[in-house]
Amino acid sequence: MTEQEFIAVLAPLMEEITGNAFSPGQLDVSFGDLDIDSLNQIEIMSRVEDEFGCRIEDSTLRTIRTPRGLLDHIASTASPA
Repeated sequence: MTEQEFIAVLAPLMEEITGNAFSPGQLDVSFGDLDIDSLNQIEIMSRVEDEFGCRIEDSTLRTIRTPRGLLDHIASTASPA
């Protein structure tokens, strides 16, 4: 999965869930600074799990603070193509 593929999935999800547009320049901005509360963050991560067919453990969910952190975690756990 490339950064562009991740953003293509994440951006519409974030806009749908939060009502705010997401741009690639916001990958390193914390979810809190993006005005995403913990419930919306969990919803976004859950939907990303569904889209990429992966599972993020609850203990890991609590450590992911930015969209890039989510991308990095998914990329590190993805099976090679």
